[in-house]
Amino acid sequence: MSAVISLEGLKFHAFHGVHPQEKLVGSIFMVDVHLTMQLPAKGFQDELANTIDYERVYATVAEIMKTPKYLIETLAENITEAIFRTQPLVEVAHVIISKMHPPVGGECLKSKIELKKTRPY
Repeated sequence: MSAVISLEGLKFHAFHGVHPQEKLVGSIFMVDVHLTMQLPAKGFQDELANTIDYERVYATVAEIMKTPKYLIETLAENITEAIFRTQPLVEVAHVIISKMHPPVGGECLKSKIELKKTRPY
């Protein structure tokens, strides 16, 4: 049996993108993180050690969002790798990054990447 712990709607103003203007003024990015873990044998028992630390997950995502990248795909890869390093209970990380109003030459609400990775053992 497993549980999915999620943080949704993490909002960042950051400077990711290919175009010089994106590096200058930045954009709004929305991040959702869904983390799958096995249920503890004796239950959660109201102990943080038996689950995923939301605050550390947020801090991990926020730190990665600070370093400009060309691609949101790269950000998603970096976030999943960092979560596996910092959250030993996570077995599957599903990260969704949306770039709001991307420069595509017309009206576009968002571009989005969904990356789902299983912990490498």
